[in-house]
Amino acid sequence: MATAPQGAPVPIPKVILVFAHSDDEVIALGGRLGRFQDAHFAHVTDGAPRNEQDSRAHGFASLEEYRNARAKEFRRSLETAGLHDVSYERLGIPDQEASLQLQQLTRRFFQILNEQRPEIIFTHPYEGGHPDHDACAFAVHQSVALLAAAHASQLPLIIECASYHAGPNGMVTGRFLPHPSSVHEVVYQLSPEERQRKQALLKCFTTQKEVLSCFKVEEERFRIAPEYNFRKPPHGGHVLYDQFPWGMTSQRFCELAMEAENALQAEAMSTCR
Repeated sequence: MATAPQGAPVPIPKVILVFAHSDDEVIALGGRLGRFQDAHFAHVTDGAPRNEQDSRAHGFASLEEYRNARAKEFRRSLETAGLHDVSYERLGIPDQEASLQLQQLTRRFFQILNEQRPEIIFTHPYEGGHPDHDACAFAVHQSVALLAAAHASQLPLIIECASYHAGPNGMVTGRFLPHPSSVHEVVYQLSPEERQRKQALLKCFTTQKEVLSCFKVEEERFRIAPEYNFRKPPHGGHVLYDQFPWGMTSQRFCELAMEAENALQAEAMSTCR
C-alpha cells in the first residue's frame, strides 16, 4: 500500500514523487518519507525565483547561492529521513515559472513515466495554491493521458497529497479543496514519533522556516486524483496566487493550460496516425 506508515510490513509499489519545490514532499508525507528508499524523486523547479526577492530576503548575495542552499536543504532532508542513495532529478525551472513551460514539462514527465514505469505517482492537487503546484498537476495528468493515447499496457495511479489553497478566511493548509465529484480521502493521524520525525525534516529547510510554520504535523491526507478541467480555475473567486505578485494569475494559467492541452492532443493524434 503506497500510503502505509513508515515501517508497515506491506510491500510498496513502484513510486515516483513529483513535486514543485524541494520541501513539498515533506509537507505532503514527511511522516512516512523514509519508506521511499526505492522511489524516484522529481522536482520541477529550483526553488529560487528569478527576481531575487526571496534570495535577498534570506540574506544571500546571489541567486545562485540561494539556489544551492535550497538544494543542500533537500539533500539534508534525505539524509535525515535515511534516504542516502535515492533516484532523483531536478528539472531546474526557476521558481514561479513552471506554468510557462507546461508542454515541456508534460513531455519530460512522459519520458520519466516511460523510463521509471511507476505504479503510483504522488503529486499536487489542482487547487490554485501556487502556480508551480498547478503546473505540476497539469503536467502529471497530461503525461498520463499521453500514455493512455499511446496505448500503454499499464497506467500509473495518481495520488494527491494535501497542500494548501485559498479559503474564506485566508490560506487553508493540510486540507483538500473539495471537488465536485465524490473523492474519498485517506487520513492518517500521525503518532508522536511520526510527528517528531516530520518536524525534524521540516527543520532541514531553514530558508523556508517562516512559510513552513503554517503547516501542522498532526496528520497527513491523501486521495486518488479526480479528473480536472485545467481550462477553468479550481474554484470560484480568486485563487490564492491571484493575491501575490508571482507573475501568474489563475486566468492566465487557464489560458496557458488550454494552449498546452490543445498542442499536446494534436501531437498525440499525429503520433497515433
